[in-house]
Parts: sequence; structure tokens; C-alpha cells
Amino acid sequence: MRFPPGTPRALGLAAALAATAIAGAAAPQPVARTARAPRAEDGAAPSAAEPGATPLRGSLGVPVAERLLASSDPEARLRGIERLGAIGTEEAVSALLAALEQGAPGARDPRARLAAVRALAPHAARDTVRQLLSRELAEGGAPARSAASPLGELLRGTAALALARSGDRRALGALVNAIVQGGAAGEAAARALRAYPPASLQLLLGSRKRLEPALVAFLGELGDLRAIGALRPMLEGGDRAAQVAAARALARLGDEAALARARAWLRRPEPGLLEATAEILVHLGAPEAPDAVAALLGSERARLEGLRLAELAPSERLVPALARALPLLPEDARARAVAAIGRAGGAEAARQLRGLVERPELATAAAFALATTPGAEARAAVAEMIDGARAAKDADLRRLGLRAGVVRGLVLGDAPEAIEARLLAALAAPRGSSDRAVGVFGAVALGLRDAGEVVGACSPAACDRAAVHAAARGALARGERALAALAPLFAELAAPGGGGAAAGGDDAAPDAAAISSGVALLAAPRGGAVATSRLAALAEAGGPLAPLAARALAARDDEVIRGRLKRLLEGSDPVVRAHVALGLGSDPMPDSVSLLARAYRFEDDPAVRRAIVRGLSRRAEVQRTRVLLTARDLDPDEGVRALARAALSGVPGARDAPRPALATGVVWVAIVPNDRSAAASASSRPARLVRPDGVAVPVVADPDGVLLVPGVPPGVSSVLLAPAAPPGDSGS
Repeated sequence: MRFPPGTPRALGLAAALAATAIAGAAAPQPVARTARAPRAEDGAAPSAAEPGATPLRGSLGVPVAERLLASSDPEARLRGIERLGAIGTEEAVSALLAALEQGAPGARDPRARLAAVRALAPHAARDTVRQLLSRELAEGGAPARSAASPLGELLRGTAALALARSGDRRALGALVNAIVQGGAAGEAAARALRAYPPASLQLLLGSRKRLEPALVAFLGELGDLRAIGALRPMLEGGDRAAQVAAARALARLGDEAALARARAWLRRPEPGLLEATAEILVHLGAPEAPDAVAALLGSERARLEGLRLAELAPSERLVPALARALPLLPEDARARAVAAIGRAGGAEAARQLRGLVERPELATAAAFALATTPGAEARAAVAEMIDGARAAKDADLRRLGLRAGVVRGLVLGDAPEAIEARLLAALAAPRGSSDRAVGVFGAVALGLRDAGEVVGACSPAACDRAAVHAAARGALARGERALAALAPLFAELAAPGGGGAAAGGDDAAPDAAAISSGVALLAAPRGGAVATSRLAALAEAGGPLAPLAARALAARDDEVIRGRLKRLLEGSDPVVRAHVALGLGSDPMPDSVSLLARAYRFEDDPAVRRAIVRGLSRRAEVQRTRVLLTARDLDPDEGVRALARAALSGVPGARDAPRPALATGVVWVAIVPNDRSAAASASSRPARLVRPDGVAVPVVADPDGVLLVPGVPPGVSSVLLAPAAPPGDSGS
């Protein structure tokens, strides 16, 4: 385009831009003023007489989103919803609500409803939006559809958070009504209000003349001391159910006004009040609490509640009652009772646990309790298991004592004096035996021997696989340096046709030695010397090695393997999906942030969403911000919200992927076959342990079916056994 001589260049540029934006209009004339497009708050829509107004609106605004919403393509409808949410005007919100009316395609799609709830969250104070969010909270959409959708819980929780975050009185009222009604909606509402406590409790209580028991219980859980004033008067009412609910809530808030009431109930026992009385006394730390809990343990109807309170408030005075209740508890609760005896501590607890070691079905739980119970009595009981008269004749008891001694050394730093000599003696046991495996594990875990030194050379013809399994698990207690020392062994064993894999191409399955030495990948997030093709095969094959292989593969992302990563990120194994997300955080490809953002949108597993947020936290691209804001404000999982807050605030730790930090936690698992004829299936059984931080650790059991996994952070871990031990790979 040519301009007349003397035309200012800036004005010419403005005219050129205007010409490209106005289709079919006459060439614009230079003007001396700057035009301003009308805003939504101006209250006026663009006039059709204004040049270019209608074409721009038709190509960029609400009409385009409405056309997308009318599409038969679900992805197009999602784009329409997100476009309307980004526009955010009253017209856009109305169009979005219309798209979710009963019978509309969007109302039948859980993904569309979730996207709409997120888009409507900033407008939760509007009546029509609040009504839609309340419907999603109560039903998760239509009950018949949400029941079959894995997104139902995510959708319900997001709607609850949107209502709570608004702070609107009517929105908070909808949440309170859900709490009173109970069920999944009530649980989601309670979690949302704990995440976004109201500015005033009056917004929650409203004009209620009577507080329902469910609401009273929630006030106790909320931890807001302002509730005490509303709860104390309920102690004096004539309604016993209201008195009990208020006393329990006040006890949770630490208010001793409930103590006198509980003591009165204890003096004059009434049917159904013993559980509430004991709970109140426990929460307030009253001296009568152990006796009240012991009474529950002696009651057939309330025994499990007594066990819960014994776990909550350990006391030496509870040991005899726990021991008496042990055989009367359901089988799946007996290990909890054994652990409660250990937490109670004292000489009587050590004596009871030492006796329980003799019972095969409780031996592991009792040994673990002795290993983690402070005090000279418990240490002496472990020493007796190693060096006592019975230990000399009973190899199983001696191994149990050695394991308990190692765990005691790792957790408490208080191993029996004889542990070192006994472990070194066990190292001399025959190759492939359970005794030698225990010696290897203990020596490596306690730093008496180096893992590489113990394992030595490992070839198809000569490899003590039981020692490899034990040394690899022992190295978990020594940190990254010990794990990195296993990297050469893993690279050799994991290679197709190598010492630990069957001959063949990249798809050759690794044997147990390769699986156990795979802990080296914890210290080498990018896979070390393992070939990319082999990492891809391991990630796609499933099994204990798949998660760490997937993490390493994602960290090496390029155009060749991008398709495989997408399939893994959409796969059916949530642990693998999480590790792909962790790896993408270190991906050299800048567009990988889009993979993470897309994966977050409809991920129903909270652990995977945590991993996605961790991955995004390590990225610098601007595309991460929108996802992190959504995760911070509207994700139903508290861990996801915390990680997103840390990432947005720039906290350094939030950018770090989980690392195998030196932790003192130990997981002890005994693999017991359901049938004696299947005893061999427990020997050297591969498994995958997922730590509380979400990282999966490949492990293999000892020949006698015992798994000791150290270096585990505090929290809940999960163990998944491989379908079967690889053929021909027994402890011998």
C-alpha cells in the first residue's frame, strides 16, 4: 500500500490495520481521534452502522461460540464452552447456560459440563449460575449418566468449590443444605467449605433456629472457634441427640465446656452414649479417656470404634484391653490392633508383642510393631528373636528378628547390639537363600556393605538374583549415590538379550533382576545409559518398571516418540500417566506444556493431577498459568491445590519432581499365598510400590516372600504385585 507524501508513518500503519479488519468497506480516511470499541459495562452493543463492528463480532465473539456449541463434534463443543468462558460477558454466560439446558448435547457430556462449571465459576453469585452449580453438586448432572462417568466426583467437587469460593450467602446456603442432606454431595460441600471458609459463620447458619446434627458435626470439623458460641447453648437443651452432637463438636474444637457433660454421662451410663463419651474424653485429653476406650474395646457393638480411638490416643493403660480384644476383632482389623499395642509402648506392650510373634498370621505385624516401638523392652524383645534359645532352632524366627532389627536401626537408630555380626554371618549363607537375602538387605541398608560390592558380577550364567533384589531394596535406604551405583547393572540387565532379559528385540520382557535393579532410574530421571527404544518398550509393556521407564521416556521427548507419549498419557494405568506427566516437566520440547495442559482438563485421578501440576511447575511457558490457576482455585483435591499455589508463588520446592530423598519410613509386606500349593508364586515376586509422593518403585520380594522397602516418605503407600513371577526365576 502506498501513502501520499508526508503521511505520518504511524497513521499509515493504523489505516492499513483498519483496512484488513473491515471486509468490503471503502478505504478508510485518516481521522484525528482514536476509536474505542464499546465495552460490556458500557451497556451498549456495537451498532450495525459502525463500519466493521458486525463482521468482527461475527468472526470472534459469542456467535462463533454458539456455532461451535451446535456442532456434532464434542471437541468443537468444548472449544465453544471455553470461548464463552474466556469472553465472560453477560451474553456469553447466558449462552453458556443455554448450552447446558436439559436435552442439549452439552448436558449429556460430562466433559462439557465440567468445562462449563469451570468457566462459570467466576459468576457463581448470579442466580442462574448458582442454580446450575447447585444442580451439579447435588446430582453431578443427571444421576444415570454421572454414575457411569469417572468424572462425576470431579464435577461435583468442582461445583462445590465454585460455590464456596464465591462467598455468596445463597451459594453458601446451598452447600449447607447439601451437608445436612449428607451423601456424596454433602462430603463435597464439606471439603469445599474447609478449602474456602466463610468470612462469617452467620453466612452458614443463616436464620436456622435449630442446627441439624450433620451441620453441628461439620462445625466441629471446620475448626473455626467462632462456632463455640453457637454450640455451647445446645448442651443445655432437652434434645439428647443435639447435646451429643454439640459436645462432640466442642470437643473437636478443644472447648472444655463439653467435659462436664461427658463426665456426667460416664457416671450415669446410657445406651448409645458410651462411644460419644469416649470420643469427647479422648479429644480433650481427659484422664478418664483410656478407661472409656477400654470399655468400648470390651463391647461387641463398639469394639471397632474403641480400636479407632486407641489408635488416635495411644496409652499404656490400653494394652491389656487391646490384647483381650484382639481375637474378637474382624480378621482384617487385627493387624491394626497389633500396631496400636506397639504405639501404646511400655513393658507390657513389648511382652504382648513378643508373644504374638509366635502366631504365624500375626508374626509380621508384631515384629514390625516391636521394630518401631521405642524403649529398652522392645529392643530386648527383638534381640531375643535374633539370639534367643528358640532362634538357634527356628530359622524363620531368626530371619524375622533380623528384619525387625534392621527396621529398628533404620527407623529409630536403636538396633540391637548383635545386629551387625548376625547380618555379616547371614551374608555367608548359600547363594539364593532367604538367609543370605536378609543379610544382603540389612548390610546394604545399614551401610555395612556397598550394594555393588555385594552383588558383584551378574551374568546369565552366574547371577545371585536374590542378592540383587535385596541389595537394590537396601540401596533405597542410602540415597541417590547408592542407587546410581546400580545404574550400570540395570543398563546391562535391562538390555534385550542382556543378563536380565530374555533374548529378542526391544520388546523382550525383563526378568526379576532387571526389575529390581530398576531402582537406579530413581537417581536417573532421564534413563541414564538405557536406549530410548528400550525405555519405550518397557513403558508400554506395563509391569513394575513401566512407570519409571515412562518418566524417563517423556524426559527424552522428540518428534519420533511423541505419538507413543500421547498414548501413554491417555492410557488406562494412572500410575504410568502420572510418571509421563512428571517426565514432561523436564521435556526439552517447548510444546510439551500443551500436552500437560490438555491432560489436566479431564483427568479424574487426583494422583495424576498432582503429577501434572508438578510437571507444569517445572515449565516456564505462559500456557501453564491458566491450568495452574484452575488447579489452585477449583481442583477438589487439596494436594493439587497446594502444589498449584506453591508453583504460582514461585516456591522452589514446588518445581522439583519427587526425589528419592533419604527417608526413614519402611514398608514391610509378607506375601502369603491363598493356597499352600501356590507357595512358589510368593517367592521372588516382583511388585510395584507407589510411595506417598506418587513415585513408583520396582521391587522384588525375598525367596521367602517378604518385601522390606526402606526410604519411604510418611503417608500412605500402595503395593501392586506383578501377575506372576517370571518363569525359572525362583530364589534358587
